[in-house]
Order: sequence, then structure tokens, then C-alpha cells
Amino acid sequence: MATPCHPQGEALETKTPPTAITASLRASGRRPALIVAALFVVGGLLFWLPLRGVRMEAMNGYGLISVLPIATLAGAAVLTVAFLASLGLRRPHRVLLIAQLLFLIVSLHGLAQFLEPYARFPTAWQHAGFIEFIARTHTIDSGLDARFSWPGFFALIAFITKAIGQTGIEPVLHWTPLVIEALYLVPLYLILRTMNATWRAKWLAAWLFVVADWVGQDYLSPQAFAYLLYLFWIAILLNWFRAADGGVRREGRRRTAETRRPARTGPLWRAYAWLFGPMEPGELPPRQTGLWERTILLLLLVLIFAVTTAGHQLTPFLLLIVAAGFVVLRRCTLRGLPIIGGVIFAAWVSFMTVGYWAGHADDIFGGVGQLGSNLGSSVAGRISQSSEQLAQVQQVRILLALLLAGLAGIGFLRRRARRIDDRVALVLFIGPFLSFGLQSYGGEIALRVFFFILPGAALLAAYAFFPETAGAGGPQDDDPRRRRPARPSRLARMAGLSRLPWPRWAPRPAIVAATACGLAIVGGFLVVRFGNEKFEQIRPGDVRAYDVMLNQGTGAVNVVWLTGDAPNAPGASATPIMPWGYRDMERFSYAPVTAAADPADISRIIAALNAQGPGGFFVTTRGHEAFVQLNYAIAADYGDRLRAALNRAPQLRVLYADPDAAVYALRRPPPEPVPTVPRPQGLIFGSTPWTPAGLVYLPVLLGVLLARELRRLSLEPGDYRRLRPLTVLSVPLFVGFLAVVIERFINMA
Repeated sequence: MATPCHPQGEALETKTPPTAITASLRASGRRPALIVAALFVVGGLLFWLPLRGVRMEAMNGYGLISVLPIATLAGAAVLTVAFLASLGLRRPHRVLLIAQLLFLIVSLHGLAQFLEPYARFPTAWQHAGFIEFIARTHTIDSGLDARFSWPGFFALIAFITKAIGQTGIEPVLHWTPLVIEALYLVPLYLILRTMNATWRAKWLAAWLFVVADWVGQDYLSPQAFAYLLYLFWIAILLNWFRAADGGVRREGRRRTAETRRPARTGPLWRAYAWLFGPMEPGELPPRQTGLWERTILLLLLVLIFAVTTAGHQLTPFLLLIVAAGFVVLRRCTLRGLPIIGGVIFAAWVSFMTVGYWAGHADDIFGGVGQLGSNLGSSVAGRISQSSEQLAQVQQVRILLALLLAGLAGIGFLRRRARRIDDRVALVLFIGPFLSFGLQSYGGEIALRVFFFILPGAALLAAYAFFPETAGAGGPQDDDPRRRRPARPSRLARMAGLSRLPWPRWAPRPAIVAATACGLAIVGGFLVVRFGNEKFEQIRPGDVRAYDVMLNQGTGAVNVVWLTGDAPNAPGASATPIMPWGYRDMERFSYAPVTAAADPADISRIIAALNAQGPGGFFVTTRGHEAFVQLNYAIAADYGDRLRAALNRAPQLRVLYADPDAAVYALRRPPPEPVPTVPRPQGLIFGSTPWTPAGLVYLPVLLGVLLARELRRLSLEPGDYRRLRPLTVLSVPLFVGFLAVVIERFINMA
């Protein structure tokens, strides 16, 4: 048949109806994904565009949230809804999910970095001072600061910055939080992929990990680096050293029908069966790996522990808890790894940190076992008694921690009701609580515990909404027989949620509940993450004031500063709120002066400057004045009135002044005392009669223990007879090494 032709002889083209595109998108499942992506873009624009008009100087005691535009807060809510709506899609759109996670890191954790010209947090600047000191002097000074007893991280960053020619540390300080938060996702992915859970639960756990990490330990610090190693430690253990027999828990001999009467069905027996009956493991079967691969990874684990021990005080203890928990609960085949780690930790503390613990045993070990005291000082003791606004911010932190812990408990119970045994998640969640028995850690032990329970808590909290195992929510969701009824619930219809672009089979109640909790967590994050920003912000004048004092000469600098504490009182601050010690830190010493009731009374400041000699300076900053105001109930205009009195004082001259900071010195300083700059002491090793023996025992013992674990890798499960010679050899070495550690502590403590 001839083809109909156009009058000009051209064949007519068949045009696709416009509705075909919509139908194709609906059939392929892309239409809901595109709507979620559009929602994500709208949320991002709402969040960032209004920030151009933020006035940071208008902050009050609530911190950064007090100056954020309403549109920005709405954008955070839209971003939350967009991510959780993407969990209701037909399948995981990984590019969209990853983009949202990374954007949340930039938006939530990088908010202050984009609004402030300088890197935040005074402690981060002090860490820069440690790095500068090591790079300049090529040594440490454990007498200058206790953190020099764990110099591994500072030495590493000093080496890297010098190798790449990075001379200015401020850009590194500024953007480290974003980089480190993104790096956390790499080991977190390795951890989550071993879990016997749906893709929705895993992605929700990753999202909760990002939005619930309000602790603020991601700045340039040994803790941030050690936490990254902590996550990699867990990931390696779970992916390559999990027991192969961790399958379905079978009924034991005492729980079989043949050996027990079936009449025992009381509540106690039902509880016993609920706790110890047959269950499906909460982790997927371990993947098969070769001997050489596991050998290299075992050596990497030992290296990770050694690096962490040299860089941070607390994290090695958590590494040991996790490894020991996995071993005891049969989720790790490296039974000797906790012993190797314990020997390394004891050796470092005994030989390398003498400058920290010698003569201060009561300060270090006085809190061991004081669970209630450590908990109280780091929870109730951190709630401000002077500022209602700051106290409310601190109370929200407690509520957020309780919310996440409560969701984790619900998730554990829901999985348990499905006969799923989540041993790994329980170790990650419960293990860090043992840190409360160590010491208060400067009143921060509760914050550190929350930081370390976050991987396990986020995973269990995700199970509260999606408790099913892998496969539920997977490819079989495409089967129409498994789809949920199309009719939404009455509550969903009343709330208008039935109109959202979710497939018919999507777990709507779980998504709605997760969205409600997610909005609460994100809102709480914006309150508490930057709740101290009024005094944690570093302003340009703060840095210039520090440089002005440093450039007055080449000798020591004695800084007089105002505090609300009584000098030398327990818990009193040691330094003013400013970028203290970020370079030439050994030249500085600090002399606090208790604030007078009347800011016009500057007699204490004058007396303190006279006591410091020619190197004395008085410094005040807006950040420090805000800190004193919010924590010690000093009047809001105290700083302005104090500066006015200092400017009028005939005994003082102004070395530097701007709205951010001011530096004063005596016009006629006394000639004495002449301050001197202390020389670096280097490593304080210490020696006792038994120390040489310990230096011999230690490498031999570590070699034997490591050889024992390497030998274990090539043995069949249960075939441990061939380990006996190495075990017998390690026992006297271990006893001798332990005796040397105890002898050094007795002689030098």
C-alpha cells in the first residue's frame, strides 16, 4: 500500500502524544524520583539563598539559630522531607541519595564555615599551635601540655603540611569539619553493607548518623582523626574477620522437645526463649577472603591501633571494647587482637606518657569507678545556671540523645520480635557506655560516649522504622502480590499525605513516622550544633590581638584575662576565649583575674599586670565577654563598660582595639620579673631498675602475640592445638611485661 504523502511529496511523521511521556515516566518509576529530586533542589535553594543577609553580631544565647532566617529553617525541613520521601521510592536511587547526604553535610556541618571568615572553635587553633610547634622545633614538650604525650596526630599533620608546602593553617582549620564528616561515610558504608537489613534501613541509618552528629568533634583534632580510624577498625573487623558460623542460632540441647517437657511454658520460660531462642543473625554471611588478604588486613588493624594509641587518650579504650565485644559474642575470629591492643596501650601509657601521669595519679585515676560522679559532671554539671537561653540549648542536647537512644531501643525490640539477633549493633551501642567508669574527661565524657554510640544507635534507630531483614524491600517489591493496599490510612488522608508521590506499595506509616522524628532531630541539630557560637566563633580581631601581643618582642608573653571563676578553683578556665597558642605557644602564659562586681573597678587588672613584669598584657574579646556573660551571670554591657574604664585609665595604653578585641599594657611596666621562654623538654621517658627488662619483653611479646594471630588465620575453626606453643611462650613474657608496668607506676606515680 502506498504511503500517504504530503502535498509537497514528504511523508507525514507520526507524533507521540504528550501524555505518552508522563505515562512512560510513571511506568518506569522515574516520575516519583524526579519529584523528590525537585523537592531536594527547592530545599537547597530555600536553605542557602536567604543566608546572605544574616547578621552574626545579632546572636543571642541560643547561638546561630537565633539569627537564621525562617526560610533557611524551612529549607532544612524540606531537605529532611525530600530524603525520607526518597526512602519510599520503588528502588534505591543511589546517586540521588548520596547527593542528598553530601549536601546535608555541607549544609548542616558547614553552616558556620560559610558564614564566618575564620575557622571556629578556640581549641582548633590551639591544635594548630601544637602542629606549628612540632614543625618548628622538631620535638615535643610534654611538660608544656599533657596532649604532647599523645603527639601522633599533630606530628602527622605537621609532616603533611610541610610536605605539600602549606604555610597557612587557617584554610585547613576552616574546612576540616566538612572533609572529615564526608570521610566518615566511607567506613560507615563498609559497616552498613554487612547488616542483614533492607536498603531503606541502611540509608536511613547513614542519614541519622549525619544529622545526629551534633557533638562537634569534627574540627582539626586527634579525636576526629581517631574516630575515623575507629570506624575503619569496626568496618575491617565486620567485613573480613567475622565468624563464618554466625548463622541462625539453633536450639540448644536444653531447649529441645526431647530433653525438656513441653509443659514448661510459663512467663519465665517464654522470656528465656525470647532472649536465647533460635534467631536469625542481624548480619549478612561473611564474604570469603584469601589468607594473604586477611594477613595484610590484620597488620593494618595493628597499625590502626598503634596510630590511635599514639594520637588520642580515649579512643584506644573504645577500640578494645569493640574488639573484645565482638570476640565474646562470636562476631570476630581474631581472639587475640584485644590482648595485642591492650599490650600496645599499656606500653604507650607506661613508657611514653610519663610527663602526663607522673605525680598526678590521683587526678588521672581518681575518677575510675566513679560512675555517678562522672555522669553527673558531664550531664547535669554542664547545664548553665546563669543563662536561661544557654541552659535550654544544653537541655535540648540531652533530649536529642534520649530521643535517639529511645528509637534505638524500639528498633532493637522490633528486630527481636522478628527473631533477629543484632549482636554487632548492640556492641556498638552499649560498649561505649563503659567509658563512664573511667573519668569525667574534663566534664565531656557524656559527649564522647554519645559520639561513639552513634554508629550503633543510628543503625538500631533505623530498625525502629524498617526492622525487616535484607530482601524485604528489595527486588521482590516489584511483585504486585507483595504490594501494600492502595488505600491510604484515614490519618494519612486527613494530613494530606495520600497525595505524596509514593508508589502504592511504599511503607507509608514508617516513612511518616521517620519524617516526624527526622524533623525533630534536624531541628534539634540546628539548635545545639552551633548553640555556643556566640563565644565559640573566632573573629578577625581575635587573631590580630593575639599577633599584636606576640609581635611586641621576642620574650615571654604573660596574658592577664578576666574570668568569672575564682582563680585555681576546680573546673576553672585555663585560658581566655580566643585563638590561643596557634603559633609560638611556648611563649604564652595566662594569669586569670576574677571579674569585679563593678566593671569600672580595674584595680585587680592593674595589680595583675604589675605582677607580670614587662611582658604583661591584658586582653579581652567579644567572644570571651559573651562566654563570661552566659556562664557567670555578668551583665550584658559589662564588656563595654570595662573597655571604657580601661581606655580612661592613665596607667594603661591601648596596643590594639576594634569591636572584636582589645589589648592593653602598662605605660610604665615594672622591670621585674623578667619572663623567660621555657625550652622544650622533649619526651619525658623516665627510668626505673626494671625498665630495661620491659624494653626487652615488649617487642618479643608483641612479636609472639602477632605471630599467634597470623597462625590462627591459616587454621580451621576450632583447630587451636597448633597455637599452644606460642600461647605457652607468651604467658611468661606477658607476666614479665606487666610486672615492669606496675613497677614503673609505683616508682614514678
